[in-house]
Amino acid sequence: MPSSVHSAPLFAAVELGSDSFRLHVAGWERGALVVAASLNEPIRLGAGIGADGCLDAATMRHALACLRTFRLALAQWEVRAVRVVATAALRVACNAPAFLPAAQGAIGHPVEVLGAEEEGRLVYLGVAGALPAGLERRLVLDVGSGSTEIVVGHGDEVELVQSFGVGALRQGLTFFRDGISPAAFEAALASSRSRFADAGVLAGALGWRRAYGASGTVRALFELSGADAASARGAGAADLRALRHALVEEGGFMQIAALSNQPARAAQMAGGLALLLALVEELGIDALVPVQAGLRAGVIRELYRRTVEERPLRESA
Repeated sequence: MPSSVHSAPLFAAVELGSDSFRLHVAGWERGALVVAASLNEPIRLGAGIGADGCLDAATMRHALACLRTFRLALAQWEVRAVRVVATAALRVACNAPAFLPAAQGAIGHPVEVLGAEEEGRLVYLGVAGALPAGLERRLVLDVGSGSTEIVVGHGDEVELVQSFGVGALRQGLTFFRDGISPAAFEAALASSRSRFADAGVLAGALGWRRAYGASGTVRALFELSGADAASARGAGAADLRALRHALVEEGGFMQIAALSNQPARAAQMAGGLALLLALVEELGIDALVPVQAGLRAGVIRELYRRTVEERPLRESA
């Protein structure tokens, strides 16, 4: 589809995540992201990393087939620029250096394995673009599948990025392989608290009135809560504990696994809830608000600035 049907130039962001591969074709119009096309394929790279630390052959074949499909989709659009980024799974997989050339050949563009700090910066910029303009000190949480990022900033300026090598998928695989019981969840929560015990001190503040959740994990947990009002006002520790009771003690996660025939997905969501509850408690967050923006939005914002305004966001705040 020609970009002339849009009032702004189009850009493409491709994310090779630890759980899913995602493609956004979008423009930046009047200070807002306008998505023209979106594709999402659950590849589960993180789950495809074996005990030897390497991606297995089946996962790599699935990933390459998905990237070839994305390449065909991209060919349908006149985009000004494309950026392909990879996150935690390809940061740690021992055979990533061998896989990346094949991935680049399949998608037809260079694949950039983001460092944790750059990933957090782009997530924050995507979230900042979805919020009202202002210079309030903002806390953004990104509980991904393979890692967790905590980012603090003012406006578009990133002040601090903390990255932790644990995400919802890894926590789920570690604690919930044999089912989602209260005892298993308590162990996952204790592990999560120990991971984030010093996060508030490093972030320079404890007791946040409001924080923003960028990841699909946060949005999915809000959907499971069935509380549309909570999405606007945010969820605190008490709300997350109530969600834990419904999904863990009352068996909600196991019902989801049985109905969807996806026990691994339910385990991943349980791992995400444990991490999120630990973050809210350790950082003293009164209200966590989900935001429909994150890494891909940040990539597109920066592509827009670099190609249209000819200045990167890291220099413009």
